[in-house]
Amino acid sequence: MTDPRQQTIDTYNTSAKQLAEYFRGIGPRAKYIDLAFELAGNPKNARVVEVGCGDGRDAKEISKRCSWYQGFDVSSELIKLAKVHVPTAEFVTADATAYVFPDKLDVIFAFASLLHLDKNEISALLQRAHAGLRPGGIFYISLKWSENYRTEIKNDQFGTRLFYFYNAEIIQKLAGEGWEVAVSFQEIHGHTKWFETALRKKTT
Repeated sequence: MTDPRQQTIDTYNTSAKQLAEYFRGIGPRAKYIDLAFELAGNPKNARVVEVGCGDGRDAKEISKRCSWYQGFDVSSELIKLAKVHVPTAEFVTADATAYVFPDKLDVIFAFASLLHLDKNEISALLQRAHAGLRPGGIFYISLKWSENYRTEIKNDQFGTRLFYFYNAEIIQKLAGEGWEVAVSFQEIHGHTKWFETALRKKTT
C-alpha cells in the first residue's frame, strides 16, 4: 500500500519547478510577514525560522526584516530552488516532524506547510517551537480551514498530496497553556477558505 505522506514528498520533489512557478505567480505574503513582526514587537536583529519554506517564495521578504533566517523543507528539490532564488538566505532539508528549533527565536512562520501534518505531529511541533521561541515570540500559522478536523488526498497536475484541514480552535487546543492567541482571522483564496493564526509564547 502506498504511503500518502511519501507520495506527498515525492510530488514536491518531482514537480518542484512547476509548483515553484505556480506559487511565484501568486507572490510573497508581505502583509502577513509584516503583521507577524509587528506582533513580535518589531525586534531588532530578529531571529527567524520558516517551516516548509518551499522554493524561498517568502524568504526574500522575511530576510529583509531579520538578521538571521533559516528556512527548511522536506523537499530537497524545493530547497535546491530556494538556494538559487535567495542565495543570501540559509536553507536546509529537514522534516517538520523531527526539526529541532534553534534557541531565542523571535518569529516562526508556517505558511501553508503544517497542512501536511496530523494533529499529533502538530502538537509535538508546537512544543518544540515553544522551546525555541523567546518569551513573547510569535508563531505565525496559515492553514486550510474546515469546521472539523479532516483529511483529503488531492490529485492534480502536480501529483498526489495529502492535506489535513483544521480551524483556529483546534490549533489553539493543540498548542496548550504555554501560548496565547495574538490574532486569528479567516480569508478566502480562490475557492478555498484559509485561516491565519498567530500564537504568542506567554511571558509568564
